Amino acid sequence: MVACEGDKNTISFLPKIDFLGIYKIGSGLGYDSSVHIDIKYSDGNGDIGLDSNYNFFPFAINDPAYFNLLIYYQHKQGGIWAYPMNPLLLPPDTLVLHQRIPVITPSGRNKAIQGEINIVLPARPFSYRGDSVRYSIQLIDRALQRSGVILTKSIWLEHP
Repeated sequence: MVACEGDKNTISFLPKIDFLGIYKIGSGLGYDSSVHIDIKYSDGNGDIGLDSNYNFFPFAINDPAYFNLLIYYQHKQGGIWAYPMNPLLLPPDTLVLHQRIPVITPSGRNKAIQGEINIVLPARPFSYRGDSVRYSIQLIDRALQRSGVILTKSIWLEHP
């Protein structure tokens, strides 16, 4: 879910994100079913988001900027944070949970925006069962400018 509100022209034209919180939601059956991450964003020219009209390079499916919210899943293994492999991909690749945010550019003259993005992720993506996990996240605007990468706090997930 994305919420936005206009702002003064004091916001940078580069997208910016900040970590607000991470929460796990239980299934009611003794294990966690989803992870919710809240981030704050701002962008001075409001060029955040892609809709179905953005189906050309570099925004088309399988293109580098198809996803505009990059989410990398990490787990702790032997005391070291690692990017696990997605068990369903051939050839193998890292487990990512990237998303495509819809257009949130405001109408009117002032395009500067800020707000919160609420991300909902599966606790067991692609049947993977990490225990101590965290996520690194980056936002890309339509000019292909990238925010800094934020890192969530780590959380412990209960699995069946």
